[in-house]
Amino acid sequence: MPKKPIAVITGASEGIGRALSVKFASEGYITVLAARSEENLRTTADLVGEAGGEYLVVRTDVTAENEVETLFRKAAKVGDLAVLAVNAGVGTFKAVEEITIEEWQAMLDVNLTGAFLCTREAVKLMKKANAGHIIYINSLSGKRALSWGSGYSASKYGLRGLADTVRIELRKSNVKVTSVFPGSVDSSWWDKFDFDFPRNQMVTVENVVEAIWSALAQKGRSVIEEINLRQVGGDF
Repeated sequence: MPKKPIAVITGASEGIGRALSVKFASEGYITVLAARSEENLRTTADLVGEAGGEYLVVRTDVTAENEVETLFRKAAKVGDLAVLAVNAGVGTFKAVEEITIEEWQAMLDVNLTGAFLCTREAVKLMKKANAGHIIYINSLSGKRALSWGSGYSASKYGLRGLADTVRIELRKSNVKVTSVFPGSVDSSWWDKFDFDFPRNQMVTVENVVEAIWSALAQKGRSVIEEINLRQVGGDF
């Protein structure tokens, strides 16, 4: 009997990561759920279970090299890694002169270094299997400068560069790389900020998951390398 494919999802504790985990479960993947909040991960795990899916919860700080190595070591014991969804992210939105070095460093550490660490470990497994798909959930801020978001944009531009380079390196290993660039998404992300954006006009978490799935559904050698997803009215 063939093994079920494994999907590792970072930032699986809420928002896009949670919804994507449930989608993977409904499509027959074993989900490896990673985030810093074990309590929130357990909520995601319950939803995955309700969808009939199997899961492994691994509390992980993606900025900690040893924890990322442990995450992928545990994932490899469950089965063959088919997908890595790089979704963990943080943001601070202030004028550049108001950003502290701690806030700046946190964005680079989670959004970029964390992505690198997860990519490095996933690639080791995928190259051995000569198969796999890495999904980078980036942001419109990774393609266009965002006012009040110098640190966030810098980290997301860096993530775009990482993804583009990894894609080139992995072409001969049959590993696909897709970057997703959503505009503002109506998710729990915005609960952390005091912004008066019209959330009912944002793209939904479900929109993002559907877009990601369109990339994963590509068969054979075909790959969707980038997805730009925005609300029809334009910017924000």
